[in-house]
Amino acid sequence: MKKPGTIFLVFLALFASALWATGKKEAGEVEKITLTLATADNTYGLSTDPELQDAITKLIEAKTNVVLSPIIPPLASYTEKLSTLINSGDIPDIFAVSQAMTRIPQMIAREQVLDLTAYIAKAPGLSKLNPAVFNDLKTNGKIYSTPYNYPKAKAIYLRQDIMTQYGINLSHTPTTEEFSREMKKLTGTGIVPFCFPKWVDNFQYFYNSFGAWGGVYKKNGAYIDGFQTPEMKQALAYLVQLYKDKILNQEFLTTENNAMREQTYTGKAASDIDYVSNYINYVQNTAAANKPTEMFLIYKITGPNGNGGSLNEATQTVLAVSSKTKNPEAAVRVIDTIVTDLEVYQAFFGIGLEGHHYTLDANRFITPTAKASSSGFRYTLNYLSDSLVPYNLNNLSFALDKTLVAGVNSQASEIIAMQANLGPNHSADVPVGLSVTYDRVSPSIKSTRESVAAKIIIGSVSIDEGLAEYANFWNSIEGPRILTELNSPK
Repeated sequence: MKKPGTIFLVFLALFASALWATGKKEAGEVEKITLTLATADNTYGLSTDPELQDAITKLIEAKTNVVLSPIIPPLASYTEKLSTLINSGDIPDIFAVSQAMTRIPQMIAREQVLDLTAYIAKAPGLSKLNPAVFNDLKTNGKIYSTPYNYPKAKAIYLRQDIMTQYGINLSHTPTTEEFSREMKKLTGTGIVPFCFPKWVDNFQYFYNSFGAWGGVYKKNGAYIDGFQTPEMKQALAYLVQLYKDKILNQEFLTTENNAMREQTYTGKAASDIDYVSNYINYVQNTAAANKPTEMFLIYKITGPNGNGGSLNEATQTVLAVSSKTKNPEAAVRVIDTIVTDLEVYQAFFGIGLEGHHYTLDANRFITPTAKASSSGFRYTLNYLSDSLVPYNLNNLSFALDKTLVAGVNSQASEIIAMQANLGPNHSADVPVGLSVTYDRVSPSIKSTRESVAAKIIIGSVSIDEGLAEYANFWNSIEGPRILTELNSPK
């Protein structure tokens, strides 16, 4: 006969097991785990309407058995909002991070993000992904964030109708001279030749043409500051000339990504710079603006010494988990569901939910609901080629017209074509811990570099004056010491 104590322990073990499996107490439902999830409003069903966002929340909750407390600021202010939360110590359990190649290493150094390596290995969906999708994200061999789509590259999108109308003759890989000469044909026409957003780090596309890199990186076996090189001076001079010639939009410092795209969709601008994986958006939105056209992509612009390459952002936006979360398994379960459950992925990143964001007409075509339309909803289909788990175009719940099928296929072709024209990405060249000084000041290096570059390009300062300003900053943060630390054998 078992002792009473043994029987009690067995009962406790069975009770605990039942709680884990069912999430319920003997006399009723237990309180579910609550997690905060921060992401910009260009996800979450692509609508700013709280009820529609809540529909997405409920879908994820039903599939993960957690309660979500979402934080969904506008895209334009998301990074600032996230920084405020993190700096205050109120870090969301799960949060999206843009410019991940530079920001995640900084967060690792500050112990703000959780090492997800072991959790990903156990996650039902994430563990089955091609391990290569995590390569860009590894720091010291560990994974601290997860991608939700394939690595990103940007190209110049040029409207084919405007090319034809104004006799613009460019290949997919023109020279810097050819690009300037042909785009000048649009000056004075009332059409902006090249619309650029306020995100100055996109100028790396042009830095590549001159063999320059905006940041500290490893060249010929030694770390250098790429902003203080002859190659960078050449690149800046080229951009200054594009601005003076009014090829580059004169208001780029205040141009948001959505405004940039709208200019191109409507034909007010001939071109812009955007992700290759956004091709289908241009098919949809130029048609929606009654300005339908094919888009011609310039993969890279070749400089005087044969250099050039697309803006290779590698894995640019990721999902991370706070190092302070009390429920890491549940947090990774939510990420696993968002990234690998096709129903959730489609709702979260693409078209929302049927019956909420859209309905299907008699031909099974998507029709946005009145509520969705009034909240700025514009569905996108680029997730069909971006998803790490493939979609079958012949097995969708909705129909695509021939134009959209062609657009999705074109997008896939452009993504493949870009692989041979990828520019460098040195974002992960400096591992965390190699230089304590660099780890501490790297965010200010980036912000100062971009601020100086912007002032040079718009002509607030000359190239020499701007580079002198940056050199003074570099010395003030002990830049020479940083390079010494980085290049000293450990």
